[in-house]
Amino acid sequence: MTDLAKWHWNEFQQVGTDYASPEEVAVYDNRMRQFRDIDGENRAILNLLKLPQNANVLEIGVGTGAFLQIAAPVCANVVGLDVSTVMLEYTRQQLQAKGLTNTELHNAGFLTYDYPTSYFDGIVSGMAFHHLPDTWKAVALRKIFASLKPGGRFILLDVVFDWGTGSPDDYFDKITSTDSPAYKTQLQRHIAQEYSTLTWIMEGLFEHAGFVIESHTCAIDFIHTYCVRKPD
Repeated sequence: MTDLAKWHWNEFQQVGTDYASPEEVAVYDNRMRQFRDIDGENRAILNLLKLPQNANVLEIGVGTGAFLQIAAPVCANVVGLDVSTVMLEYTRQQLQAKGLTNTELHNAGFLTYDYPTSYFDGIVSGMAFHHLPDTWKAVALRKIFASLKPGGRFILLDVVFDWGTGSPDDYFDKITSTDSPAYKTQLQRHIAQEYSTLTWIMEGLFEHAGFVIESHTCAIDFIHTYCVRKPD
């Protein structure tokens, strides 16, 4: 083991919910689509990227592959990363079923992918960045910044917390107030065990990496979408 490996964050360790098979992922995918317009959300993300023709796009944390299926038909090349081999296999099946051949998948994440320099026109990550502590978010953003072409954009959709000037206890009590016991348990576990950060920290991380924040929206108190750009 090298000195780097001894102190480097292990992004392949399990954080959050895992799935044992592509069949389990299919059940999850179908359940999510019953109350979320997944394809509509991904089309909105694609629009935020403002891609040129023949664009090269990277998604970090492909999950069920929904974004890749929207992006591939309008891009020259789409690369997808995930630390879960099960998610990659499910995504591979979905892409093959739709005949999308301008895609490549890698078993890697924010920190372990061998990023090409100034290559991508756009990079996207949805609901995966909270798997990294803030120190390693900063490292990942430096890599993402370097891999974007000048003027390229990074879209981040993730759980980010913001209690403003109020009480953290009141804020967490509010966002975990739900009639769904399963959803409440899942959100409570996320707050207690995962690495979602605060808005003012996230925005500082973007700016420290060199990004310009173009837009920031928030849904249901804690789901934030940031569009940031690498200056020309």
